[in-house]
Amino acid sequence: MTIARESLVFDTNVWIFGLRNAPERPACARLLHRLPSLFVRVPRQILLELHANLSLEEVNEFFRLLNRYPEQREISWDKVEPALIHSYQQRGCKLGDATVAAHLEVLGVKHLISENRDFLAEITGLPFRVLSAEAFLEQLDTEGSSRR
Repeated sequence: MTIARESLVFDTNVWIFGLRNAPERPACARLLHRLPSLFVRVPRQILLELHANLSLEEVNEFFRLLNRYPEQREISWDKVEPALIHSYQQRGCKLGDATVAAHLEVLGVKHLISENRDFLAEITGLPFRVLSAEAFLEQLDTEGSSRR
């Protein structure tokens, strides 16, 4: 299976940089333009973080963007078991990171796209990979050119 067909989660920072078209993180905006060809899951923790960090207009733009591609996204307001979050905390994660990791595990997500270089970097044996937006786009482009 190619990376484009696997379920992914964009970390909060990817959504924020992409929606704001942040010049220091252009790969995030480019990634949002690729949404029609990706399957993106948005777990509860990411939604809560976006609501806390975006303006009302930015939140509206986020949902307008997702609603353009309803078959390419899944929004999950489900909570995860506190014990799973706690297990990630015991492995060294901060609470927010532990909650995101727990959501990814429960949802069976294979890739987290994040601009946080340190996100879970100290933890081995994760059931998913963490890639920057730029690295993910490079992998998509490599897979696309190899299929031609």
